Amino acid sequence: MVTRLTLVVLSGIWPSTAAVPQEVITYKSAVVVLAEDPALRAEFEQGLVAKAIDHEYDAVTSYDLVPDVSDVDNRGFADILASHGIRTVLMIRPAAVGPGSSLEAVRNEVTPELLENMRAFAKEASSSGAEELIAVVHMAIYAISDGQAELVSAGAVWLDEEVETREQGLERLQDLIVANVDAARPGIRRYLGLPPLGQ
Repeated sequence: MVTRLTLVVLSGIWPSTAAVPQEVITYKSAVVVLAEDPALRAEFEQGLVAKAIDHEYDAVTSYDLVPDVSDVDNRGFADILASHGIRTVLMIRPAAVGPGSSLEAVRNEVTPELLENMRAFAKEASSSGAEELIAVVHMAIYAISDGQAELVSAGAVWLDEEVETREQGLERLQDLIVANVDAARPGIRRYLGLPPLGQ
């Protein structure tokens, strides 16, 4: 079983490009995977962007725009993305993989309240509980404006049972990420000052 967090994990990214009677305001978004292996980064970004586009997001990979993600706190990183019309960023970081993985891996990246909510959800929904997970992925969402990146939300998704192949694990994580962003879309649009979809 794969555990999926809902609104307690993220408050969103990526306004939709779905067709509605009035013009929908959208922001172009970049997916940034902080992986040491460039091939893994490209593979995960490509898969996640493809799923996001299927869910009507205006999303692009970042690896061809910013090949080096060793210093994402540098203002130049935000400037490069902004120069390509990027307004929001979904940053993904593998926090823990393999034996001993737990939600402790994201303790410093989320609020204490959110960590407790995630633990409670994991204990309820995961057969292995919150402390024996297969992989934990940290998610952070940023809005880019005037060369500055402002944190919108942070959270995590995780796998709680073994997968048969690496590819299956990556795809399940991507599905979890997109599902969380979908659930949080209304909150993101409110945060960004955008009208609700369908108006």
